Amino acid sequence: MSFNNIVGNENVKAFLDKTISENHILHSYLFSGIDGIGKTIFAREFARKLLCLEKEEEENCLSCQKYHNHNHPDFYEIKPENNSIKIEQIRQMQEKILEKPITSKRKVYIIIDSDTMTKEAQNCLLKTLEEPPEYATIILTTANESKLLNTIKSRCMKVSFEPIEKIKIEEYLKNQMQIELKEELISKSEGSIDKAIKLQEEKEIYEKVDELIEKIGKQDKIAALKQAKILYEQKEKILEILEYMNVVLYHTKEKEKWNCIQYVEQTKKRLLASSNYDMCIDYLIMNMWEEINEKYSRRSI
Repeated sequence: MSFNNIVGNENVKAFLDKTISENHILHSYLFSGIDGIGKTIFAREFARKLLCLEKEEEENCLSCQKYHNHNHPDFYEIKPENNSIKIEQIRQMQEKILEKPITSKRKVYIIIDSDTMTKEAQNCLLKTLEEPPEYATIILTTANESKLLNTIKSRCMKVSFEPIEKIKIEEYLKNQMQIELKEELISKSEGSIDKAIKLQEEKEIYEKVDELIEKIGKQDKIAALKQAKILYEQKEKILEILEYMNVVLYHTKEKEKWNCIQYVEQTKKRLLASSNYDMCIDYLIMNMWEEINEKYSRRSI
């Protein structure tokens, strides 16, 4: 696999290739951009290239073979466990990173969804970013860099990923996955291939969410709560659904619905703070109903 096989972000491909060809490799990078646009795929391919033992990049060296067989001793990934990356995971990385490379000349670590690191984990990582071994490269990926400490961000080279063009998403889905999506769905994917696929796979769920937003201003509160049944039922997917609601609300022409984005954001914060689930959805629907129906109330006076 090479960068050429990855869809979109041509500027990032050129930058990373130049980094390797000119041997201007830094100790830490922050790959930042929305979910589903290939940050992790880019990070893994960048890691393989950094570990490769061949100048010609034929992917048949010992390092590349070990990498493709998922048993490379100088490559490690850290992922969230139960929705967060704990300090223990970073401490384990710190112990391993002090051991010199075995197969390659470098060691590469990827911290996926680095914004899920606890504050303790971030502070722990900071020590390594301040004084990394000369052979080590750490790549952080994030869709929400605001959750990372400024001291961490300042020690990383930021690589920004842009949403993928609609035509490229359409071509990729059609040619590589034999999926044809309506233009409306591709627009709602916000430049993310993963989101586009999910919108198709879970079409019935998102159609019900569309219907909820469309009808919430045309019925009484009780009917609105009944219409919101889909939200109460999708607890495991609720954050993704709320993000989708924001996209739909943002692109509406009705100011009252656009104003409802604030209530969706409040709901996300409450849920992340482990507030009562059903009560959070109750508040969301009631606040949205009141915001949208306020204009009708004024008209009736």
